[in-house]
Amino acid sequence: MKTAVKKRKAGMRWLAGVGIALVVLALAGGGMYLKLTQDAQAALAALRYADVDMSRVADGTYQGEADAGLVYAKVAVDVRDHAIQDVKILEHRNGRGGAAEAITGTMVAENRYDVDAVSGATLSSQTIKSAVSLALKQGES
Repeated sequence: MKTAVKKRKAGMRWLAGVGIALVVLALAGGGMYLKLTQDAQAALAALRYADVDMSRVADGTYQGEADAGLVYAKVAVDVRDHAIQDVKILEHRNGRGGAAEAITGTMVAENRYDVDAVSGATLSSQTIKSAVSLALKQGES
C-alpha cells in the first residue's frame, strides 16, 4: 500500500512539474509576442513617406528603400507621362510578409503609392509603400 501511495505522489509531483513548465513556456511565448508586436508598431511609426505629386514626377526610373527593422525593401519605380508604369522589388527581407509584394500591381493600376496594405502583411506593405514614395520623390521637379 505504501508503495502505491508513493508512486501516486511521485506521479502527481511529475504532473505538477509539467504543468508549471507549460505555464512558464506560455508566459515566455506571450512576452515574446508582445515584444515583437511593440517592435513592429515602433517600426511602422518610424517609416517615412514622401508627399508626391505625380503631375510633377518626370519620366525615368527611380530607386528607393525603406528599413523597418524586421522588414527591408528596395524598389525601382518606372515613370512615364506622370504615371507609374512598373514597380520592381529589388530586395525584400520580409519574414512572412512576401504576400505584400502584390501591392505593386495596385500602385501601378491606381498611379499612386498610398494604396491599401495587404492583409496579414501590414509591415511589409507599409515598408514597400515607403520605399516607393521615396523613389517617386526623387523624380519630382
